[in-house]
Amino acid sequence: MWNIEYTIPTFLILLILLIYYAVRPKLKTRVNRTFSWLLAADVATMFFDYVSTIMDVYHGSYSIPALYVANTLFFVCFMLRSYLFYRMTVSVLELRFEKMKWSCGIAVGLLLLSVAIAVLSPWKQTMFSIDQEGYHSGPFYNVLYIQFLYCILLSIVLLFRFGRAMSKFDFVTVLIYNLLLLLGLVIRYLMPKVVIMNMFCLLAIFVVFLNFENPEHFIDKKTGLFSRTALETTMNELIATGGMRQMLGFVIKNYVENRELYGGRQMDAGIVSIAAYLKETFPKYTIYYLRSGQFVIGMQDGEDVEKVYEAIRDRFQNPWKAEDANLFLQVGFVTENSHTRFQHVAQFIDCLQDAFRRVDNLRKSECLVLDESRRQEWMHRLAVKRAIENAISENRVEVYLQPIVDAGTYTLVGAEALARITDTELGLIMPRDFIQIAEKNGSIITLGEQIFRKTCAFFAEYREQLGLQWINVNLSPIQCMDSDLPMQFSAIVNEYHIPPEGIHLEITEQQNVDSDSMNECIHEMRKMGFSFVLDDYGTGYSNMERIRKLPLINVKIDMSLVWEYFRTPDPMLPLCINLAQNIGASVTAEGVEERHMAEELHRQGCDYLQGYYFSPPVPMEDFVRKYRLDSGN
Repeated sequence: MWNIEYTIPTFLILLILLIYYAVRPKLKTRVNRTFSWLLAADVATMFFDYVSTIMDVYHGSYSIPALYVANTLFFVCFMLRSYLFYRMTVSVLELRFEKMKWSCGIAVGLLLLSVAIAVLSPWKQTMFSIDQEGYHSGPFYNVLYIQFLYCILLSIVLLFRFGRAMSKFDFVTVLIYNLLLLLGLVIRYLMPKVVIMNMFCLLAIFVVFLNFENPEHFIDKKTGLFSRTALETTMNELIATGGMRQMLGFVIKNYVENRELYGGRQMDAGIVSIAAYLKETFPKYTIYYLRSGQFVIGMQDGEDVEKVYEAIRDRFQNPWKAEDANLFLQVGFVTENSHTRFQHVAQFIDCLQDAFRRVDNLRKSECLVLDESRRQEWMHRLAVKRAIENAISENRVEVYLQPIVDAGTYTLVGAEALARITDTELGLIMPRDFIQIAEKNGSIITLGEQIFRKTCAFFAEYREQLGLQWINVNLSPIQCMDSDLPMQFSAIVNEYHIPPEGIHLEITEQQNVDSDSMNECIHEMRKMGFSFVLDDYGTGYSNMERIRKLPLINVKIDMSLVWEYFRTPDPMLPLCINLAQNIGASVTAEGVEERHMAEELHRQGCDYLQGYYFSPPVPMEDFVRKYRLDSGN
């Protein structure tokens, strides 16, 4: 007699899980398709297990053909379920079947053989037989154990071979649900009269569901659209399997400013309205919301992106209703298709975010193509990032010096220290290529400290030989966020026994920096004796109200303003010089390339000059060689 007391509650729990999973939005991924088939197979297995067991117990009440049908259906579903658990592992590991033809072929072959043995039982009594006395196991009954055991062991082998790239939690999850299946199979083999295998299969399914398949992991709560995690999951599978896809993304321009203008609640209501419009207008597409006003529409390769683009663009010509307000929003578009071969999902997401930032700065609702050139740009940034990390870890950040001369005599009075990185693959990397990356990933703190230390060492050794009064060192606004910066720099100048006023710190005022924190850091360092220079004055970031609050000894006129003056003379350059002098600061003009420029800038009131007319930035040893010779030393 069989013990079936676990069957009904197990089946009811599985049924609830199936209904919940069925009504929630799901991604169109191989993992989800496999899980759906697995749920269906498990429901069918439990159903026919219960039905066939009841019929076998009361075999006298049923015809022999009916008993054969019920038992055959159970065995077929049982073996299909075991194969689908194996397929689940393959899908989670994102393995392509063509790369493992032999193992997959054996799994399919065992499944077909087992099914054939079960189906032939009514005629050949291979897996089981039924007579007037009831149900009996056949000579090939243990094939179902062999088939299930092969699927479990193969899954574990694949996990240890290909699962190293997974997170530790995902790895353990796959291992646990396969060990649960193995334990259930062993108990079923040792206690065949206890119908408990279904409970272990349900536990395994729950483990898969909680970590990989819970729809709530992939839904944005505010909009009901798929989330960024869902997009990463989809793209990760498509990239791994070489699947075809096409994508249209758009971003609400000036999203942060719009939230301040309309208010957070109104803006959130507008986002919900946009999401509702997208779901209603494009029901057959997969739509994602990545937060901060960024939407992505996933389509099959070859579908008409142009029509979707035009429809969304035209809709944004009209305001969006948000409670009692009308939101007037502008958008920028990004498109991508499978012809761009991203190597992994992080590469795709980074390129997508970069493209969103770019279209946010375009005036019109233009469409930027996320093509191979964008991917190559990302690869270059990644290579630069590696070069930065290597240079910092090996203390190979180089310092180039550009002279600063007296505007009246052209004699050397100071220099500006400029960072350079030399990489074996990329060659000489300029600051415009690596400073923003270093600021973004936080390495600017260490990079800046190395430049400062090397500059202090140079100044201590050569200031008297070269007649240097000071050296300017660029200070990133990100460095000013570091509360330890003042004590760190003070300790370095004390180490080299140089006066802190001999190192001028060049800063730029940027709108996206916490000016209060920056001002606090500057004033604290000023008390320690450091002097500050405002760089890039005239580029549009600076204003006199903020400048008046800074203890500046010098203002550097940006080269773009200098060049513009010599192309088309206007009052802007003289005005900037006058304003700087009014706050008691000396003036340095950058970008001096010809003698007549130097003469005119001196006539306008500039105190110091800097530019290629005197010298480009050169390595420290070349700087020493040039000015030691010039000074007759």
